[in-house]
Amino acid sequence: MNTALNKAEWHVMAHATAWDSTDRLYRNHYCAGPGHDNWGTIQGLCARGLMRVCREPEPLSGGDTVFLVTRAGISALDGRQG
Repeated sequence: MNTALNKAEWHVMAHATAWDSTDRLYRNHYCAGPGHDNWGTIQGLCARGLMRVCREPEPLSGGDTVFLVTRAGISALDGRQG
């Protein structure tokens, strides 16, 4: 599996996990839908197994899909400090 991250991928996963300078994870979710600026980036991360769908679109998420960063994604995120 290719786990090398480009800058956009790193930032999406850092946002999803609230990655900070102390490397603590405060959360693990990212809400987005088709047409979102990062939709293509998220789809690519999912295809590589670095993110996955947690919940399909529903009212609680504003109609967006909820994505999680996988363990492989956390490892990749840890390997590159954006």
